[in-house]
Amino acid sequence: MGRLIALALFLVIAGSIALHIEADLPPYAQWIGGLPGDTIITKGKITIYLPFTSSLLISAAISLFLSLFRRRA
Repeated sequence: MGRLIALALFLVIAGSIALHIEADLPPYAQWIGGLPGDTIITKGKITIYLPFTSSLLISAAISLFLSLFRRRA
């Protein structure tokens, strides 16, 4: 279980770095941050992204995926 948590943490950090350097997302991931409920606040040169709906959807998908593996073990 510890390795799974470490892998998840690595993926989150790698994804954050990729988004921070404005890497182009693949076509299947263009919806991230653009769903209803995702908030973008722009004030001058500062832009803040708050992807609430995207986060909930990704969290639900990961929880479903992990629950499928727990039932098999």
